[in-house]
Amino acid sequence: MKTATPPKRKAALKTNALGRKLLESANQALHAAKTGDMSGITIREVEITAPGQYAPREIKALRDATGTSQRVFAELLGVSKELAAQWEYGIRQPAPLARRLLDKVKEDPSGFAGSLMKRRALSTT
Repeated sequence: MKTATPPKRKAALKTNALGRKLLESANQALHAAKTGDMSGITIREVEITAPGQYAPREIKALRDATGTSQRVFAELLGVSKELAAQWEYGIRQPAPLARRLLDKVKEDPSGFAGSLMKRRALSTT
């Protein structure tokens, strides 16, 4: 003879403060979507500027400003020497991600290079 199993109760939802805040935010967003009432929602707009455009002479000028060879400049940017050379000769254009990095180099060329290069003192003995 089979006995009837009692219906399962929903387990109490256990969450931390961040989880509760996320659930509350999700519920507010759902309410806003259903009703069109945006009064409880904070909407933020940001504008992200496009990465700079770099002509071959500008890339060479940046490399010169860092005081590095093509090989070292390429290493600083995390690209191959061949790719950095192709940028300088106008064979290829840097991808948007590379142009963002070039923007950082342009802000402070020597500081950028200095933040990544470790110099060693030569022994004269």
